[in-house]
Amino acid sequence: MGPSVTWLRVLRLSVGVWAAMAATQRAAGQVVQVPLEPACAASVETGVIVRGPWGSGPGQFGKVDEASRPGPMDFAVTDKGLYVLDPVNTRVQLFGWDGGFKQAIPIGTKTADFLAVDERGQVVVLDAFVQRDLRIFSPAGELVAQKRLPGSIGLPSTVLTEDGRIYIEERHNLVYEVSVTGDRSGAPAQVVGSLAGRPRPGRHAAVHVTKEGTHAVVIRTARDAAAAQPVTLQFPRPISAVVGVEFDENGRIYVAATSPRDPGRDAWKADVLLTVLGPDGLLVGALCLPDAYITDHYRKLGVSRTGDIIQMQTTADGVRFVRWTLPAPAEGGKSR
Repeated sequence: MGPSVTWLRVLRLSVGVWAAMAATQRAAGQVVQVPLEPACAASVETGVIVRGPWGSGPGQFGKVDEASRPGPMDFAVTDKGLYVLDPVNTRVQLFGWDGGFKQAIPIGTKTADFLAVDERGQVVVLDAFVQRDLRIFSPAGELVAQKRLPGSIGLPSTVLTEDGRIYIEERHNLVYEVSVTGDRSGAPAQVVGSLAGRPRPGRHAAVHVTKEGTHAVVIRTARDAAAAQPVTLQFPRPISAVVGVEFDENGRIYVAATSPRDPGRDAWKADVLLTVLGPDGLLVGALCLPDAYITDHYRKLGVSRTGDIIQMQTTADGVRFVRWTLPAPAEGGKSR
């Protein structure tokens, strides 16, 4: 993360939140009780990294006021900066960590859905439902490959890159590795393998995350997700959906889920509940983020290699990307 982030306000969670964390064990795996209400009641340190109005100029973001409300659909957090998929303006924009506009990459489609950036800086754009193709751009913005989606992949839910490989997740379940050779023929990409969940940095086992029942999210980490001993996140509030699974270079797992604030009265008002687990499956912390959007999108938050948490928010005035900091737990605050 760059050193010149401008902080708007600094408020910190009380260390008592972390003292409240606890986990119990059962034969089927570990159960983690997530202490949401203390996290949601406390204020969290925040800072706006990138802010831009609606429009079509550099540093602005496209929006169409129609039933589907398209706007920025996806973004990628990298060492170089923040890449934002801006399909209404047929481009990907790159912003530095100082918030400044750096580059626009024309992508040639207004219906792109998903974005990933690999370790070499290549930009991968997936038009999952209309064009049904993958487009790969060099760091300079040159189109270097374009392939149709294999017919065996029906409903993609994201595109991922890891260790020089490209993956397409289908229906938030199986993840397919695809081979995209360096040509623009438009021939189908080849499926060369599959994973039971999302790939992680460092060649760790894949992670598979599912919502189970009304108050639980189950995380399985194994080559065979069905055979893994699960970690169950148990929430005191109902969970609507899992909306994000991210990783950092230290092996932490970040799971985001939405939850209505008051299911009996204002079900449309929701929070994004972020739970962070260490590589040992122990609870590191939890955050409660506002579900603040006026446009449709596929990604609510991203995580950098070093663990910086970035959330996209869309308002009547434009788009902003907010950094959230997970406070260090107090002594004894980690679950056991």
